[in-house]
Amino acid sequence: MATGYLLKRYAVVSVITMFAVLVISYLLDVFAGFDIGSGGSIATALVPAMDAGQTYARRLMKQPESGFAWKLSAVFVVINAALGLAFSLVFVTAFGGLADVSQSLSEVGPTGWVIIIAIAFTVYWLASRFFFGFGAKTELKMQEKLAAKKQP
Repeated sequence: MATGYLLKRYAVVSVITMFAVLVISYLLDVFAGFDIGSGGSIATALVPAMDAGQTYARRLMKQPESGFAWKLSAVFVVINAALGLAFSLVFVTAFGGLADVSQSLSEVGPTGWVIIIAIAFTVYWLASRFFFGFGAKTELKMQEKLAAKKQP
């Protein structure tokens, strides 16, 4: 299976998940007064990574090699960050607040942003790697159960 297919699928599922998290966050805030904050953004990396793992296992009927999974998960983080930045810029620009973002960026400073980005990359990379493998593992178990049901 081509890695390009997994990356494209990851990107599409990421955008769908980002939109879903945005809608759910808004609805929770309006109807329940609950703000999920930035913690909800990790779902935008976990859901597509798990989907990619399931897709990989469904197509190749095996668990991904560890080295491949680590490398691919790093690419997942870069894709997720780029899409998340674009998604955020569209909404900040559309609904105002660009000045607020600019002020936040300047308050932290360049060194602070390097540290924040390094920590976020590491957390997202580990989470993506775990959920990529977890998605493949659960898909293989489901395929085994389906195959066992078909046997008389």
